[in-house]
Amino acid sequence: MKIGYMLVVPLGAVLCACACLTGCGREESPTPSAAPAKDVSRANDTAYQEQLKAFGKDKQGIGNQRAKIESHMALLRERARKALPEGATDAQVLAELEGNPKKYPAWRELTNALKDNWAKEEQNRAAAQAAVRRRIQREIAERAQGAAKEAK
Repeated sequence: MKIGYMLVVPLGAVLCACACLTGCGREESPTPSAAPAKDVSRANDTAYQEQLKAFGKDKQGIGNQRAKIESHMALLRERARKALPEGATDAQVLAELEGNPKKYPAWRELTNALKDNWAKEEQNRAAAQAAVRRRIQREIAERAQGAAKEAK
């Protein structure tokens, strides 16, 4: 008797789980307006792909420039930390760098260069987003035109 329950209970649980996961089998049929008028793939648009690659290369170049700037800034921070007493906080190091422009003349230049670099990256990102948005809007317009032609 115990063996029968040991087989029936897990088998029933598995069957219930399968029934719940498969659902009732009804599928929604796609509406005609949801179906694209033609198969449009951004992957097949070479001009679009080249534009995205150019944005990626620009971003990589901007990142490489930022890495150089940040490495120079790190060297200046270490130099300033050595000039301060042991155990100086980051805020004290920053105050030393910004408070002594004659001792650390490159600090302000590097800070401004870093701000410019971040601004360039933001512009690049915004341009890439705008290009993608334009492409998606063009696809939507093409699909709407195709749907209007099919409706006639």
